[in-house]
Amino acid sequence: MPDDVRLQGSCCSPMSVQRYSEQVEGLEKFKSVASQNIKKIPDDPYDIEAGLAKELMSDYDLELTPDEQKAYDYAMQNSSEKGPCCCKCWRWYVYGGLGKYLIKNHGFTGEQVTQVWNLSDGCGGDSEHHH
Repeated sequence: MPDDVRLQGSCCSPMSVQRYSEQVEGLEKFKSVASQNIKKIPDDPYDIEAGLAKELMSDYDLELTPDEQKAYDYAMQNSSEKGPCCCKCWRWYVYGGLGKYLIKNHGFTGEQVTQVWNLSDGCGGDSEHHH
């Protein structure tokens, strides 16, 4: 896909306006954590530029130190989906890459990555899914 094409929509359920508003507002707070402007956190989990998705997918292969891996493993065990998404679709690799990038480059904790993943749920519906 060309980098400027947008990946849009929810994958499992119709979108909920209330949940969507919570997600976008919550993600905005994480984009400016500790005065860092983190451009790689997508503004909208239902509308992601393909170029950013490709970049984050490549971050999925980042090598983590043992301590960084512990933070990532914490997020895998504690996020609503038990991972970056409910299944190993493109979102799994995009948001898995985002998690590794945030840990490695911005010092995010497992708890922070868990929150970002929960806010980035692209399944649709009124609440976080638990598959």
